[in-house]
Amino acid sequence: MTHRRYQYGAAAGTLLLAVAATVCVYRGMHVVAVVFGVGVLVLLEAAARETRRLRRARTECDWARRRALGENPAPLKPCCLLGAASHGQVHRNCTDPTRTSLTRDTP
Repeated sequence: MTHRRYQYGAAAGTLLLAVAATVCVYRGMHVVAVVFGVGVLVLLEAAARETRRLRRARTECDWARRRALGENPAPLKPCCLLGAASHGQVHRNCTDPTRTSLTRDTP
């Protein structure tokens, strides 16, 4: 999965920038260290975001596998990526069975 690759890349970049910022502080280049520190924060957030995406993708795959085997799994929380933004409206690729099946099939 590309999420894991991006996660590892962001984590490696975070580590490298953190080391570079530490070296810059040690040598007295404080402005450069602050810039590297901002880069550390950005890459740290990117690694966390990719971790969440990977976890969600695995959860959705498990849910779909269980559904294909004939089980009736509970809907995911949130039901899909549009779950929070849709404010309860019907939307595509929803795992909530209370929504109509017609809307799950529409593009």
